[in-house]
Formats: sequence, C-alpha cells, structure tokens
Amino acid sequence: MEFWTAILGLARNAFVAVPVAVLTAALALTGWLVLPERYVASASMVLVTPSGGGSIDRTKPLAQTNPLLQFSDDLRTTASILILAMNSPDVFRSVGVTEDGPVDLTIDDGRTNPTLLGVGTTGPFVYVEVEAPSRAEAAKVLAAAQERLREELEDRQNELKAHPVTFVQLDDVVRLGPEADLAPKLQGAAGGALVGLLAGFGAAYAAVRGKLRLPARLQPSAAPEPPPQENRENGTPRRPAGLNGRAPRDPAVDDAETGPIDVISGGER
Repeated sequence: MEFWTAILGLARNAFVAVPVAVLTAALALTGWLVLPERYVASASMVLVTPSGGGSIDRTKPLAQTNPLLQFSDDLRTTASILILAMNSPDVFRSVGVTEDGPVDLTIDDGRTNPTLLGVGTTGPFVYVEVEAPSRAEAAKVLAAAQERLREELEDRQNELKAHPVTFVQLDDVVRLGPEADLAPKLQGAAGGALVGLLAGFGAAYAAVRGKLRLPARLQPSAAPEPPPQENRENGTPRRPAGLNGRAPRDPAVDDAETGPIDVISGGER
C-alpha cells in the first residue's frame, strides 16, 4: 500500500509526471516506427464436384446435378490431402516463401481464420493466408499459392487416372486483397509506453526512497561542536554542565576559594 501511495504522489508531482510522460511518448513512438509494417492477403477456397457427379455409367445418360448439393466426407478427405501436400518446404520455396524469410504463408482448413473456425470442420475448405512486408509481394505469393493448389489437385487426379469429367474443382469463396496489419506496430508502441512508465516512475521512486545513496566520502560530515562560551564576568571559559545541570568543580578553584585548612591535633583543646 505504501508503494502505490508513493507512486500516486509522484504522479501528482509536475516535476516527475511531465518528464515521465515525455519519456513514455518518446518510447511509444520509437516502438511504432521501429517495427515494420506488414500486409495480409487471404483466400478461402472450397472443393466441389462436377455437375455430372463423380462417376460415369455409360449405360445411362449423364445426369446433371447441383455441385453445391454433393458435399461429402470424400471432399473433406481430398482437402486434407491437398493441405498436407502443400505444407512442405519445397512447395513453399516454389511459391516464393523461404525459411526465416520476410514472407509467412499459412495453408490449412480454416482453423486459423476466426470466420471459418466454426464451419471449417463441416466443409471441404482450404484457407490460404500470406503475410508480407509489401502489398505487391503479398498479392504475388497468394496468387502463386492458389495456382499451385489447383495444379496439385489436377496432378493427383491424373495420377489416379480419373476421368476428366469427374475431376474435382477448387473454387474461390472469398478472396481478400492485401491489407495493412497494424497489430505488430501497436504492440511495439504499447511495449515502449510500458517501458517508459516503469523506467520513469521506478527511477523517481528509487530517488525518493533513498535507493540511490552517495558514497560515504561524499556524504556531508557532522557539524563541529561549538567552542566554549566565555564568562562575561571574569573572562574565563564557561565549562560544560555536569550531572543534574551543575557545572563540574575545578579543584584549583576550590582550593583558592576555601584556603588552607588548619590541622587540629588531638592534644590541643
């Protein structure tokens, strides 16, 4: 309780509050300017079957169905296969993303997107997100990742010798262009402001509480004792008081005042 009372007292003091406020603002601005600006681009994609279905029966005419009515666990399995295939260092390098580089690429089923978090487990979604230091680079990597996804899907169906009429397609649901992400810069500004407050009030509190003490040789020495005062009557120095406030007796003065004392022998009467 004493600590917070002292901090509140320092905050009310203009000689402390003003320098701390200036230091806090300066560090917050530094944190905002030091951290680079980032841009985020994303795309939500879904797997759909062709209108003719996923199988061919040559004995029957090709029926036309609505692809939006044919979602099944098979499409979710295909989406999982694509996600696993895309999350490899070789694929990332092919779309312009290197390890420990300035560009971050995320490919999953939408669990990293709050909008798709509730529906990602009920549909064959593929979510792609790119974070880059520039708008152009974010848009370029996103387009390359989407193109690579479609190529991967087509290549796997060709390898399985599926009929082209039954090929599963990958369509865009929502595509968001590069937008500035201010979260890192805001975090830097908040961190700088917090450091400024802690450093400023910490130094002021340490100074007030005597944490910053001077060495013994720099501390002021004790005041010297005052010289004895002279007696105005006879000019002799006045001696300090003894016990009970009485001045100590000087034997020489006592002898001079009383004089010699006669010795009386026992024979004289």
